[in-house]
Amino acid sequence: PAVVRRLLRAGADAAVRARDGKTALQMAKEKGHAACVEAFRQHVAEVTASRREAAAGGAGGASSGEAAAGARAAASSGSPGSLSEEARQAAARGEEAALLAWLDSGGRVNATCGVGNVSGITALMLSAQRGHE
Repeated sequence: PAVVRRLLRAGADAAVRARDGKTALQMAKEKGHAACVEAFRQHVAEVTASRREAAAGGAGGASSGEAAAGARAAASSGSPGSLSEEARQAAARGEEAALLAWLDSGGRVNATCGVGNVSGITALMLSAQRGHE
């Protein structure tokens, strides 16, 4: 499953840090999940290219996928909320369809939960830490 890529496209903030100070990318690196690290690299390259095109006055409009991601990101602004137990488990297991259903039902892409003694954990962090690129 391509859960990390899907969450990034849905507007997950890769710069968010858990209470221990780590980002999802750092967690993926620590666990040796090279495919996840590559997914982050590709996402940054895509976002950078898109921003350059927009700044240059590119005629290309947002694709339906980008529009949906923008809508999800907009819905996720403000308080990130709490990551439900079902969404937490789906992220940890790499269950893309379950996470998308949760997002589509109003779940916030940057919602957080606690895992062990660390709070502020997002679905992106859970997925990256377990290698679900």
